[in-house]
Amino acid sequence: MRADPFDIPSRKSARRKPFRPRCKTCRTNRHIVPILYSVDVTEELLQKERNGEIKIGGNARSVDAPNWHCNRCGEVFQR
Repeated sequence: MRADPFDIPSRKSARRKPFRPRCKTCRTNRHIVPILYSVDVTEELLQKERNGEIKIGGNARSVDAPNWHCNRCGEVFQR
């Protein structure tokens, strides 16, 4: 059975890691986590915040609210 020649993986599916911008202060993206807004806070989300995987932002998100948080220096910024 031959493989389908049109079944080519896209570049988006081949991406290894999710996008994380660089911190403007530290100049690295190793410690960057997303800020989550308007989510129901569960024990799982609180545990992820304690582990440094996410940052919980609050109930309402304004237009100019930051999207990213640096765990190393504490800087918050938009992309």
